Amino acid sequence: MKRPVPITVGAILMVGRVLSGFTLIAFALGDVPGFVRTEMLSGETLTPDEQLFAEGVVRVGALGYGVWLAFYLVLAWLVVRGVNWARIAAMSLATISILVPFIDWWRSGLDISLRTTLLSLALDILILLALSSRSARSYARRNEAKAALVEQGGPGSISDSGRLGS
Repeated sequence: MKRPVPITVGAILMVGRVLSGFTLIAFALGDVPGFVRTEMLSGETLTPDEQLFAEGVVRVGALGYGVWLAFYLVLAWLVVRGVNWARIAAMSLATISILVPFIDWWRSGLDISLRTTLLSLALDILILLALSSRSARSYARRNEAKAALVEQGGPGSISDSGRLGS
């Protein structure tokens, strides 16, 4: 079976999500003290010890996010290969990633803009749409249909008597 376009587009969007995440990491690690002042504190001042701790938190968070993005990149590769559990996991993660900003917006009026979550939100919606298509589902489940056919004794399977197709 030829790989359908929604699988390819979904994987490309997943890679785009990874690239946007690594861009954020590069931005944060490029100027950690400045990132802490502008993005985390909103103008508050810290003692030197608090500043050092906050910078450590940013570095550890960037490392954790980098590991997460590497896992997501492997997941994108598995989606291209047609692994159904990877497609379902990618759709589940996209759904969670859509719900979190919605809940933040609902509870606290979080501003959704290009500077905050709009790009990742748009990518997650597009990933969800691409990977939930019928052709993507059929492609990812193509091996399950073959396995079921073999279990039922379909063409090319070995029956109880040991002969092919009987």
